[in-house]
Amino acid sequence: MPVTTLADGRRLAYEVLGDPNGRGVLALHGTPGSSRQLDCLDKPARDHKVALIVPDRAGYGGSTYDRSRTIASGARDLGQLIEHLGRLDAAVIGLSGGGPTALACGVVLPDRISSVTTVGSIGPLVPRDPSLPPDRLITRTARRSQPAARALFAVMVFAGRRRPEQTLDRFCALLAEPDAQLLRDDPMVRKAFLDDLRHPSPTTARAAARDFWLFTRRWDIDLSALTVPLHVWHGTEDRNVPVAHARVIAAACPTAQLHLIQGGGHMLVSNLEEIIGAMREV
Repeated sequence: MPVTTLADGRRLAYEVLGDPNGRGVLALHGTPGSSRQLDCLDKPARDHKVALIVPDRAGYGGSTYDRSRTIASGARDLGQLIEHLGRLDAAVIGLSGGGPTALACGVVLPDRISSVTTVGSIGPLVPRDPSLPPDRLITRTARRSQPAARALFAVMVFAGRRRPEQTLDRFCALLAEPDAQLLRDDPMVRKAFLDDLRHPSPTTARAAARDFWLFTRRWDIDLSALTVPLHVWHGTEDRNVPVAHARVIAAACPTAQLHLIQGGGHMLVSNLEEIIGAMREV
């Protein structure tokens, strides 16, 4: 797996899927996870002539953990990767917990990226929009204590490594039916998520706790300053991140186009054609 060294000496690992000569698109995995989650997108990216650049965000996969990471600094890490690869017109897509970093790219790297897309992204929790539903346990825990959240994620990571099939099936039981069906019945998607569960980084739990702790603080970016085109995609039946988050993001960003998929779940893999098509129109 390729690795680039950042200015402060940390490693940033990444994969390039699809067509290496195609249009550059940075794809940011969710929380927790790594680039392994997105290996199932290699063929669709190749079919659409896209060079899908999938970095391991700090602390995941082969990338060094950053104890001082913020949402904005995660985007600046990606700016260094973009320069390293010479992809100065790349689009950025953030999935789920990778969404805030993708949004930050649109604020801090407007001269290096062409557009931002989010799929099932969490929105800002501070200040709290009254339309947002109550937080889940892991979010409430992370708000109070980053170490306590790390302990919860450590249990999840241990279970995933020891019993990946059972862990994924238990996870499916918590999801909206479109997501559960995808993870049960699509062999490529299931293989990618099982591979991710089997190969966590030693710092996965720390990185996930840092993610959630950052989500519950005031973000160090101003979404109203986002000037590149933004596409916000969200399924109306998403149980992981309720659809109200998409509306909050879209309302805060002047360039946003909101795409709500009626009956859609969290991952929206079946809407890949539409999502890529919207990115190509930019």
